[in-house]
Amino acid sequence: MNQALALNGRTSNVRGRAAQAAVLAAATRLFAERGYNGTTIADVAAEAGVAKPSVLYHYADKDALWTAAVETLWSEVEAFFEANWPRTLAPSRALLETVLDLFVEAAVRWPAYVRIPFIEGATPSWRSAWLTDHHFTTHVQTNDRILRAMQRRGQLGPGDAAHYQAIMTSSIQVLVSQSAMWNRTFDRPLDDLNALKALSRLTIDLLVPKVADQTVK
Repeated sequence: MNQALALNGRTSNVRGRAAQAAVLAAATRLFAERGYNGTTIADVAAEAGVAKPSVLYHYADKDALWTAAVETLWSEVEAFFEANWPRTLAPSRALLETVLDLFVEAAVRWPAYVRIPFIEGATPSWRSAWLTDHHFTTHVQTNDRILRAMQRRGQLGPGDAAHYQAIMTSSIQVLVSQSAMWNRTFDRPLDDLNALKALSRLTIDLLVPKVADQTVK
């Protein structure tokens, strides 16, 4: 009898974890497609294939669900960056190419990683503040250090490093976040891995001519 109860308990836990994972995945997709204001708990429940009370069992309200979904997403993305970061490369065009390629790969693998900040970053809110304080600032400051170091080495022209970074990433963000319109307009995918890597190379070529790597101070 005790063994049966234990088995039932383990089965219930597995089902509970599976339902929770389905809820987080559904919430991430919907928050990336519709934004926070366009998504309801009922929408998430329907997308996940669970009852609304099941969502509220795990998350007290939509705020808690949004935070959990985004935190889970960013944990996966940051684990990807941590595992693939080019630690042996000095500040250079080669490092910039590799970093931007990683951003492209993350954007293709986790489109919500680009789309959620694109939506939430347009308007001041507790969500944009949360994203900034918990994740965005760290990523931006890392790239800022690379760009400033390249400027000191004479590999990158003068100017605000924040502007360089915005130029590097904004076109990728636009094609991923507005893929429905861009892909329809040109009748081809502009948000797949090959297209976005071609874009990243074009961006680097415009910002950092290949001869710049030969000028190291």
